[in-house]
Amino acid sequence: MKLTRRLFGALCAAALSLGVSPIGVPMAFGQEASTLVIAVPADAAGLEPGINKAEPIGSEVILNVFDTLVAWESPDFKRLEGRLAKDWSISDDGRTFSFALRDDVTFHDGTPFNSDAVKFSINRTVAMNPYVEATLGLVKDIETPSPTQVIFTLSRPYPAFLSILAQPQSAIVSPTAVEKYGDDFANHPVGTGPFKFRAYQPDTRIVLDANSEYFRGAPQLHRLIYTVIPEASTRRLELENGGVDIIQQAGQLSAVPSEEMAAFVDNADIQILESPSQIIRQLEFNNSLRDGPFADPRVRRAIAMAIDYDGLLDGVFEGTAERVYGPLTSNSWAFDPAVQDLAPKYDPAAARALLQEASVDPAALTVKLYSFQGALWGAVATFVQANLADIGVHVDIAQTEFPSYRALHVAGEWEMALDGRQPWYNDPDAHITIGYLSSLKDSAMTFRMPKNDGLDAKILAAQGEADMETRKAMYSEIQQEIVAQVPAAYLFSPKLIVFARANIDGLVVNSAPPLNEYWGVSKN
Repeated sequence: MKLTRRLFGALCAAALSLGVSPIGVPMAFGQEASTLVIAVPADAAGLEPGINKAEPIGSEVILNVFDTLVAWESPDFKRLEGRLAKDWSISDDGRTFSFALRDDVTFHDGTPFNSDAVKFSINRTVAMNPYVEATLGLVKDIETPSPTQVIFTLSRPYPAFLSILAQPQSAIVSPTAVEKYGDDFANHPVGTGPFKFRAYQPDTRIVLDANSEYFRGAPQLHRLIYTVIPEASTRRLELENGGVDIIQQAGQLSAVPSEEMAAFVDNADIQILESPSQIIRQLEFNNSLRDGPFADPRVRRAIAMAIDYDGLLDGVFEGTAERVYGPLTSNSWAFDPAVQDLAPKYDPAAARALLQEASVDPAALTVKLYSFQGALWGAVATFVQANLADIGVHVDIAQTEFPSYRALHVAGEWEMALDGRQPWYNDPDAHITIGYLSSLKDSAMTFRMPKNDGLDAKILAAQGEADMETRKAMYSEIQQEIVAQVPAAYLFSPKLIVFARANIDGLVVNSAPPLNEYWGVSKN
């Protein structure tokens, strides 16, 4: 008999009630109450640091099985704290990062954690993963003067390096386990984290057991089970019925359709955890085009002034997203509040006047708007289409599969597109450098900024500035200059929303990266 996802969830709940895990593993008395079942929409990818490329589910598993040298401190996630590192210092030139390591940590296989393991892990990730070339690739040398000391020397100053060391790609692996399992290490990941890897069934579930010897103290949960349930409606039903404990966002705009959130608001058995994100979604222009209407900044500003931002947030997202005014979200430590006043405001009459000033007849302007696929992106595209119709501009929507969409975007074969960026480290560099440095315009899904030596110099200077207050002031100037050029109409930042049963306590939602740690979580 083929199990439906609905029946599978019911069986999971029944199994837990009988003291048997959903994978058929007997549990001791009381363990079922401390087993946390997390519903995710897709199978995990990149389950080990060496090959991880910011896949959301695999990345979260990594941060629960492995430790990094440093991590963002809960609940505000605005300050880095030590994990495997007790302390650290940065040289005056911003190129040397020295760490004092903990001496009371062992890997899950019983082997000791030390500076050689740090060097081995980072060098291994750099060698295996082209995704980290622009960040960990800056490491010129790693010295290990003693088992509890490690010194990184970079090829150039890069203050965001600490943030990079908090990413899943920088997690520390057991060299002994890598040697033992070789290319199969992804199926036998061994770290120092609060949970140990137990089992993985593709497209079905991942099981992690508590590490009772964890150096920060044993987790309160006995077991984590990530269960794959692709359908949003099924995930919602399983949460309501107690078949799962948590519904994850896992990189989507929302874990369930926003119109279904109302069903949870009055449900005393379910809690809704919300946190601002640093994800930005925008209507962007191909800023490298020298011909056509969008080469004129007045036309770009007119389009930006035609968007009813409040209507979009209220009508499409119903409170599940926040306004974005420029290249950084308002919860970024480098955000400049002055950008709110400089950003284009909804004013269709002024938009039409700007088009007239630019000698553009909106009736003769037809634009193809590229968008990601999916109902939510379709709703955003339709909303923008209606707004631009109000000022006389005709928009054809082209929802495109991601591989084709990315190829078009990188090749520059578009004029206007719905796009976004989800930062995986808590630093303005994650948005500014990749998005707006003109030398990178052909390398990824960027704003394709035209050559601008002055702006490029400011971006690179801010990226390498060691003093954080000076750096923040430099990013303020950069934000204001970018907003003045109107490279996009900045639309919204989706909130990070996690739905959990009411008896789940201690879960705090991180914003960058949007990954949850379960060491401090309990199930009452």
